[in-house]
Formats: sequence, C-alpha cells, structure tokens
Amino acid sequence: MSRRPKHDPKESEREILDAAEAFLRERPFRKMTVDAVMSRTGLKRPAFYAHFRDRHDLALRVVEELGLELGGMIDRWLTGVDLATDAKSAFQGLAEVYAKHGPVLRALSEAAGSDDKVEAAYNALVQRFIDATAQRIADDQTAGLIKADLDVEETARALVWMDERYLTQAFSKEPHPEISRVVDVLYNIWFSALYGGE
Repeated sequence: MSRRPKHDPKESEREILDAAEAFLRERPFRKMTVDAVMSRTGLKRPAFYAHFRDRHDLALRVVEELGLELGGMIDRWLTGVDLATDAKSAFQGLAEVYAKHGPVLRALSEAAGSDDKVEAAYNALVQRFIDATAQRIADDQTAGLIKADLDVEETARALVWMDERYLTQAFSKEPHPEISRVVDVLYNIWFSALYGGE
C-alpha cells in the first residue's frame, strides 16, 4: 500500500489534531493559538482553516476524538451481563485512556471552566457516561440487584464526576499510579455504593 501524499486532506487534518494534542500535553488551552499549533506541523497556516474554523473548533474536535476512544468503555458497562467482569473491564479501559491522554484531558477540563464552547463539549462527553451509568443502575434496580430507593440520576452523576476528577488527577502528571491499583479503587467504591460491596 502506497503512503498518502503530504497534501492529502485526511493526513493534514490528522497532523493538526496530533499537534493540538501535543500542545495540550504541555500547555493550557488558553495559550493555544493557531500559530502555536501549526508550528508543530509541516503545514502552512491556510491548511488549518481548510479543516477548522478556529482554535475552539479544533479543541472541540480533540474532545470528539477522545470521546470516541472513551465511548467503547460506555458499551462495556452498559451492555454487559456480568457485573464484576463488566465493571472491571470498563474501569480498565477508562484508566488506560486516561494514562494515554491524561494531560490533554486535564487541559480540556481546565479549559471548560473558562470557555463556553469547550465546556459544553466536555460536559456532553461526561454526560454520556452519566446517562449510561443511570441506565445500568435503573436496569439493575429492576432486576433487584440495587435497592429501589437509590436516586438513579444523582448517584450516576456523583459517581461519574468523582471518576473524572480522580482519573484526571491520577494520570495528568508523572509518575502515574499503577492502572490495576486505580481499577481496584474505582471498582470498590462503585460496588460499595451500588451493590453494598457484594
């Protein structure tokens, strides 16, 4: 298979997205400019505008890309049938994504506090996990596995935002904790909260 030429639109878009992620690993979103990103590529400034409207649009695409990677973890939790295996698998996947992209996710989380567009995109990403968790809790209530008087929505919200903060802090700087340790911590907290630790 021949390599795509340098001017291939998909390749240049990928190069810009990779440059943005590399920038966000090192510096906050407020410092990110089009020139700062493009200086990390072999492309000219006009190539940026062939793919993105502005730096906000670029950040939204980075969030979207990470959302796709994280989305598989939602499926592991929502569609599985064995509680212990499903939860461990989902937490393992989450921890691996955060270990790989921790500094970027932290930069986007911090940007969400001061940029409305990034905040909306980031919150929408987290909300997908909240919705999936609420669905799993509701299903398990129906099956008699979780007590019926548990507040589904707020419990899901609390657990997911706890995960977001914990994973962001754990994996945004070196040295990282062992992934297996993080998985065990999350598993124990969730099972204690939802299933009484059984």
